[in-house]
Amino acid sequence: MKRLIWQLPALALVAVLNVVNAADEYVADRLNLFTENYGSYNYSIDGREYEHDGENIGGSSTEFIKKLMDHAGIPYKMKLRSWRVSYERALTRPDYGVFSTGRTELREDLFEWVGPIARYNWIVMVKKDSPLQINSLEDIRGLKVGGYRNDAVTEYVQNAGIEVSDLPNESANPHLLQDGLIDVWVTSDVSAWSVAEATGYTEIEVGYVFKTVDMYLAMNKDTRPEWLDQLYASYDALVEAGELELPTYE
Repeated sequence: MKRLIWQLPALALVAVLNVVNAADEYVADRLNLFTENYGSYNYSIDGREYEHDGENIGGSSTEFIKKLMDHAGIPYKMKLRSWRVSYERALTRPDYGVFSTGRTELREDLFEWVGPIARYNWIVMVKKDSPLQINSLEDIRGLKVGGYRNDAVTEYVQNAGIEVSDLPNESANPHLLQDGLIDVWVTSDVSAWSVAEATGYTEIEVGYVFKTVDMYLAMNKDTRPEWLDQLYASYDALVEAGELELPTYE
């Protein structure tokens, strides 16, 4: 009986994952768009980790993507998942896309890019009143650096030859930073404060801003060409109509 009781949580988790995976199965004749909870750009309206319908997903980037899809007249389904799942779906499945996705040299040839739809800064977060003086990425080499697996910021820093502890999600990094378990946290200005406030670890601050990057709707390379053409044309039309305004950083 004890063994059965211990097995129940694991079986429940498997059941949940099976439901999520089943809900993500490929459906022909529509685009399948995935996103994650990411600051004010895209999020679950009800604060959940998963959403199965676009009506429950909000944010500035999300609302623009909805306008884009309506203008293009392409049938679609929008869902919210973890970043790992969303990114993997778009990378490996035809007619799948993920937003809001930082367009970087490392990712350039992996997707077809529609946008930009947003813009953000890549930053190094430090503990409040930290004595660290950071004027370049070289200044964090050899430190204990926290990051986020499959995240563009983490990938960029790792590609510079800097070791990063890349967790499956960002939620632990503010705690690790504030408690001195890591020295710095590489992230973006879009997610840093929302993650810190959600976890209650806010005694941190920006130590260095090292890059400004545009974010896109990243579509699988095998997405139907006619749908991509419709997306590009609709994007240009909406921008010309003043439906999108990107922030300007000095």
